[in-house]
Amino acid sequence: MLVEEASQVFKIVKTGFDHFVKQDLTEEGTKEFFRAAQKFIYDRPDNHFIFVAHSENQIIGMIDIRDDNHICLFFVNKKFQKKGVGRSLIEKAILKIVSDIPQISSLDVNSSTYAVNVYEKLGFIKTDEEQIINGIRFVPMIKTIQLSQLTTLSSQLSSIDNQIN
Repeated sequence: MLVEEASQVFKIVKTGFDHFVKQDLTEEGTKEFFRAAQKFIYDRPDNHFIFVAHSENQIIGMIDIRDDNHICLFFVNKKFQKKGVGRSLIEKAILKIVSDIPQISSLDVNSSTYAVNVYEKLGFIKTDEEQIINGIRFVPMIKTIQLSQLTTLSSQLSSIDNQIN
């Protein structure tokens, strides 16, 4: 993500949150979510990286990864869902993670209740029951990174790189 894209990225996160996540959070959870999202997007901590997907010079999706093993934020514009944008973002993130830490074996997320089915389609499995911390309701999930998949991913993503930065 480029610094000048931060406001567009935040808009994708806010819109997705309002449509799909907000109803499952308390007021405290909503405040905590936006405090964290603003920090990740605008402050750009050193232990995070963000990839974005573009269509016609507009940002249509984003993923924020912390410590090369945890998805903090993952949103795709509603009009572009179920078209491979989210899968492409996840796959590109995994390739970066493996290039940074070749021995990495998994990627985890605290999924919103809405997104559990989405993550399952992307190969994640639940590791625990639904939880609530700081007013945020989530389901812990994990995806095993298999090295045999990476060669295929790498070749598939060479064409996607033109859309995702």
